[in-house]
Amino acid sequence: MAISPEIKIHLVHDLLPFWLNMMDKENGGFYGYVKSDGTVLPQADKGCVLNSRILWVFSTCYKLCMDGALSEVKLQDAGYSSVDILEAARHAYNFFKDNFFDPEYGGIYWSVTYDGQPADTTKHAYNHAFAIYALCEYYEITNDIHAFKLAYYLKNCVENMFTDDKGYLESFGRDFIPDDNPHLSENGVHAFRTMNTLIHILEAYTELYRINKETNDQFVKRKIYKIVDMIENKVYNPEKGRLEVFFDENFNSLIDLRSMGHDIEMSWFLDRLCQIMDDDNLTARLAPISQTLAEKTLEYGFDGDSLAYEIENGVTKETRAWWIQAESVVGFVNAFMKTGNKEFKNAERKNWEFIRKHMIMQTRPAEWYQEVSKDGVPDLDKPIVDEWKCPYHNVRMCCEILRRNERASEEL
Repeated sequence: MAISPEIKIHLVHDLLPFWLNMMDKENGGFYGYVKSDGTVLPQADKGCVLNSRILWVFSTCYKLCMDGALSEVKLQDAGYSSVDILEAARHAYNFFKDNFFDPEYGGIYWSVTYDGQPADTTKHAYNHAFAIYALCEYYEITNDIHAFKLAYYLKNCVENMFTDDKGYLESFGRDFIPDDNPHLSENGVHAFRTMNTLIHILEAYTELYRINKETNDQFVKRKIYKIVDMIENKVYNPEKGRLEVFFDENFNSLIDLRSMGHDIEMSWFLDRLCQIMDDDNLTARLAPISQTLAEKTLEYGFDGDSLAYEIENGVTKETRAWWIQAESVVGFVNAFMKTGNKEFKNAERKNWEFIRKHMIMQTRPAEWYQEVSKDGVPDLDKPIVDEWKCPYHNVRMCCEILRRNERASEEL
C-alpha cells in the first residue's frame, strides 16, 4: 500500500494546524520556542532560519492548494482553509521583511526578539540562503515584486559579502567583520567552510533560477554550476561515497564524519537540480553521485527501521533526529523510483512506519519530537520548536511525496 494517503492526512490534520496555531498574532511572526510538552514561551527570540522555513512551508502548501493536491474540502474538514494558509504565509513574510533586515549594515540578522528587535546580529550565509529560498516560494504564490527584489538583494549580499576566490564564507558580525562561525560549527570543530552552507546556497540559487528561468539569468546559472563544481570536486568524497562536512580555508576536510541526513537529502536534491537545469551533461555527471549517496546511506545508516544520525571516526551516533528521518523517506522513495531497487522501497516504508509510531507526538494537532532513541523513546528535554526545530523537513517530506503521488500510487 502506498504511504501517500497517510502522509497527506498527517500534513492536513497535524502539521499545518499545529503551525497555524503557532502564529503570534500580538507581536507578529511565529512563536520561537515550544517545550516538548507543548508549552509555548511567547517571549522567546525568533530565529530567522525558523521564520524563513515557516514562510517556505505555508507558501509551498498554498501552491499545493492552487495545484489541487490539497483540496479545500479536506482542509475545511480539518478546521481551516487555503485562505488561512495564504494568510499564514503573508504573516510570516511581513514579519520577516519588517524585522530581519539590518538597515544600517545590510543583510539579515540571525534572530530577533519576540517583538522584532535585533537579538543575535550575526550575519550568516546559511541564514541568507534560506531566506532567498523562502522568498522565491512566496513570490510564486503572490507575484509580489518586492519579495522578488528582496530575494535578489540577498543574493547580492551573499555574492558581495560571503565570497572569496575559493568559495563561500560562513559567518560575520553585524558589521561584516569575520567571526568564528559559531552557529554551524559542531562536533568539536570550528570550520572555515561547511558543506551545509554550500548545499543550501545551491538550493536557494536553484530556486531563484527556476522562478526567473524565462529571463535566462546567466549570472545565477554560472553560480549554480560553480557550486556544483565545488561539491563534485571538493565536498563529495568518491572513495567513501559521502559528502565531507567541515573544512578549512582550502577545503581540506577537518573530521572523519558521515552525515546520514545530508547525504540522503543531497541524493534527491541533485536529481531535482538536474531536472530544473535540463542539462544532459550535468545529469550525466551528477546522477552517479546521487545514486551512490543513497546507496551508501542505506548501507551505513539504515538498520531496517530508521536512519542513524551520523558516523564519526567509525562510531555511530544512534540518535534518530526528526529531520534525518524526514529526508530519508524522500531520499529512499526517490532512489527507488530511479532504480527500481526494492531495498529502497522497503526502507522508505519502514522509515515512515518508525516516524508514525515514534516521532509524531500523540496529541493533535501534532508535531514531531526533535530526537528519539534508536528504540523510539523521545528526548523530552529537547523542544519541539526552536530556532532549528521547524516544519521545514517534515512538511517538505509530505509535499515531495504528494508531488510524486501519481507515480507512487503505481509503483509503491
